[in-house]
Amino acid sequence: MCNNPNHPAKYNSVGHGAFTLLEILVAMFILTLIMGLVFGSFNGVFSNADRLNASGDLHEMADVCLGRMIDDLQALHVLQVPRHKTPDMDETPDIFRVVGNTEIMGGNSFATLRFTSLAHLAPEENGGGIFEIVYYVQADDDGMYRLYRAENRYPYPEFEPKETDPVMCEQLLSLKLTYYDKEGREFEAWDSDNDDYEYSTPRAIRIDLKLGSEENAYEFQTGINLAVFRDVSPKR
Repeated sequence: MCNNPNHPAKYNSVGHGAFTLLEILVAMFILTLIMGLVFGSFNGVFSNADRLNASGDLHEMADVCLGRMIDDLQALHVLQVPRHKTPDMDETPDIFRVVGNTEIMGGNSFATLRFTSLAHLAPEENGGGIFEIVYYVQADDDGMYRLYRAENRYPYPEFEPKETDPVMCEQLLSLKLTYYDKEGREFEAWDSDNDDYEYSTPRAIRIDLKLGSEENAYEFQTGINLAVFRDVSPKR
């Protein structure tokens, strides 16, 4: 049956291959969900990468810091008998003494340590000698804590922090030193000029270092058997 040329067929405005507004909105919604998942995955990957980089930096910093402390302590210098004599109450402190204490800053515990050592950071052309070394902690401008290392040649001045003292590590959360005597007993502090420690120096020291943030903290530990030490010497 032929169509009447005077009466053309009706045209459907929604033809094959066209999309309704509802279909377009649904497609855009699905695309938005997919893009959100994709970018969320990328953000997770980059966030994990940032954490891994930060962790690697902290591990490297802790390794350098502990290595420096080990080198300093392995080159420890102390007076031995008969040169060393048990000090009287009013005598000047032994310049080669070992003194370790703990300070509380911002609710955190930080060890300080003073001793003398043949190790040094001074240029070799300036000569060697026995250096006074002090490890101490101070807060930076951001309220974080840093471990510093002071080094002085003889005659050793009264200790004062200097801006030129090198930073051993940053983002310090805690630093604990544990001292061991010849019988293996543990002490949280030490003073080789004090009768409580029998005027001796420690046989070993354990270092516990905690770096990072409260949310992501990393703990490091090492122990040092001291090559040089002084046992109890009788009062002379």
